[in-house]
Amino acid sequence: MNKSIIKIFLFSVLISCSKSEDSLINPDGITDHEITSHSNNRVSSLLMTKSEYRDWVNNDEFRNSERRKSLTNDLYKKYADKYDFIFFILNEPSIPENLSYYGMLVGVSNNIQGTGQEIYDYSLDYGSNGKLKAVMQLTGLEYLRNGPALHELAHNWANFGIDTHYINGPGTGINSFNYKPHWGFTGGSSRGQLGGFDQSTLVDNGNNSYTVNSFGGFANGGNGIPFNELELYMMGMISSSQVSEFDVFTEITSFSSSSNKFNFTANSRKTYDAQVLENLLGKRVPNSKNSQKNFKILAVVITDTPLSDEEWNKVDATAEWFSKKGEDESSLYNFWEATNGIGSIDIEN
Repeated sequence: MNKSIIKIFLFSVLISCSKSEDSLINPDGITDHEITSHSNNRVSSLLMTKSEYRDWVNNDEFRNSERRKSLTNDLYKKYADKYDFIFFILNEPSIPENLSYYGMLVGVSNNIQGTGQEIYDYSLDYGSNGKLKAVMQLTGLEYLRNGPALHELAHNWANFGIDTHYINGPGTGINSFNYKPHWGFTGGSSRGQLGGFDQSTLVDNGNNSYTVNSFGGFANGGNGIPFNELELYMMGMISSSQVSEFDVFTEITSFSSSSNKFNFTANSRKTYDAQVLENLLGKRVPNSKNSQKNFKILAVVITDTPLSDEEWNKVDATAEWFSKKGEDESSLYNFWEATNGIGSIDIEN
């Protein structure tokens, strides 16, 4: 058989694959764990032994780069290298007592300029060939719905370039500290996924004294709020000219709260517009016209027992909701809603 015939044969095989076959690089591949795909082709499970799962949770082995890479490499024995993000979801009703976070994102590669990040690529270590951007762990079975899924996704792009500050608590004569990668005392078009206050509520009382509506420096309520303009810009969803002016306060020296209002004094206030933002970070490349706006996610439940029908249905329904390309009747925001219908995700295996 000559080379031209071989090429034609291979091409015909590739285009004849069904969607599920295209997703699986080797459905019968030998993996270190039992990896199961749900019949709706949205979510998967990875079965650990009792002792392995106990170590994964109790020793927080998601933070262990070698253990984390071992799991992703195992997944790539079965699934194709087409995912931007891999989500590990613990089969837990809520956050385990020994873990200190609801969600965590670890960067794998970045090829975007103008967000404050360096260009890097460790994807080969994870089993990908430049496609995988980050790996996330959510420490509860329904945290894809309740949050902090949106918050952790925002960390793929922010905050790496703007020096922000926060405080340990109320008082006078206090000293604020650097709070990257969160917004801290940063204003925005609305409260942000990564913290920060609503700029429109800011009142300048004079003498470096200010009042704003209450806010979180770290986060503002899980999936209960959308991304603000600054976050959408960092994500490549909108241009810098579409980001309303906002203030960043540092050197906070006093703080108090009353009736859903925060009162503080700050020795430094810097106002950002599109030009100041680009002077600091450089132009975003690719810009909002050319940036990626649809992302593929492999969602994998980490478990030490085979998932029950109830657990499968719960996590599958959550994945379907989070990836819905449209509005829903929930008070929470799916990814499409959180990006004002500009961005979308596909969760599939």
